[in-house]
Amino acid sequence: MEYFLLICVLLLVGVIIVMFFMMRPSTNNKKEMRLLLAESEKQQQAGLWNLQKQMNEQLQYFQKEMTSSLKADMMDLRETTTQRLFSIEKNVNNHLQQGYTSTNQAFGKVMEQMGKLDESQKNLKEVSMSIASIQNVLTDKKTRGIFGEIELYTLLENAFGLDQKRFAKQYKLSNGSIADAVVFAKAPLHMICIDSKFPLENYNRCMEETRKEEKARLHRVFVSDVKKHIKTIHDKYILPEETAEFAYMFLPAEAVFSYIYGNCEEIIQYSYEQKVYLVSPTTLMAYITAIKAIYLGIERNENMISIQQELKKLQVEFERFEKRYQTIYHDFDKCYQDMKLMQITTDKMIQRFHEIEEVKLEKTDQ
Repeated sequence: MEYFLLICVLLLVGVIIVMFFMMRPSTNNKKEMRLLLAESEKQQQAGLWNLQKQMNEQLQYFQKEMTSSLKADMMDLRETTTQRLFSIEKNVNNHLQQGYTSTNQAFGKVMEQMGKLDESQKNLKEVSMSIASIQNVLTDKKTRGIFGEIELYTLLENAFGLDQKRFAKQYKLSNGSIADAVVFAKAPLHMICIDSKFPLENYNRCMEETRKEEKARLHRVFVSDVKKHIKTIHDKYILPEETAEFAYMFLPAEAVFSYIYGNCEEIIQYSYEQKVYLVSPTTLMAYITAIKAIYLGIERNENMISIQQELKKLQVEFERFEKRYQTIYHDFDKCYQDMKLMQITTDKMIQRFHEIEEVKLEKTDQ
């Protein structure tokens, strides 16, 4: 803007000079005009040259300033970019390290869980083998009967221990029948027979069947089988004057027992009529516990006189103990009083000994 004003001023000065000389009345106007124009042209050229020189200098200065500023900005940008890149690299490395640590931990946990899964798989294999062996046992009727007897004997031993006066296994009755177990009780119960039955085949078929008509038919077959077992137990194990007026049919499977009581009312009614009561492992233990309590109560009542006699004998011993205790107490009290008197005498002797030692003889009479 300053250079533009300077050029305008120079041009205006040149125009004024030319107009001034043109207005002067002289014969040599043309010659002077030429000289003035030439001089003015020289001055204008000199001004233009100076102006161009100054503009070149200013351009060089601005170029230098711009170059140094750009260099400084580029250096700042470079340092800032380097710092940012270093910070980003550091954060990335930290995240990668954390991710690597987390991955290692997760992999370790996965390996640990895999080990546990291997153990669980082994346990499942063992369980499946056990289930298969149990299924093999329950499939055969003979082994199924042995399984029921073993469970029955385990319950009796848990209730009575090994006391053979309370129960017996494979007991032979007067009619030649052999009961799986009998429980000996006092009158009026007498001896209670327990027979183990495991009607599983038709029960499983009924549970697995999906057709309604076939399921109903298998249900009727199952009911008929259980009734036959009840009838057999009634005829073999309920004997007048020898056994109790009832017997127990032991069902080792709680599921079969629940199915009968939930869906087979005719079996329950028939068992009451035949006085053959159905029991499962849970209900049999309750019955045995009640019989055991009754047995102990009857034994206490029968031995009440003997217990009273023994208590009288024990009372005599208590009285004798009380007399001897009183004697010892009096002797101890007398000994205690004698010890107190002896302590008083001893204290006096020791005190007098110290007085004599200190030549305090005036207290001799005391």
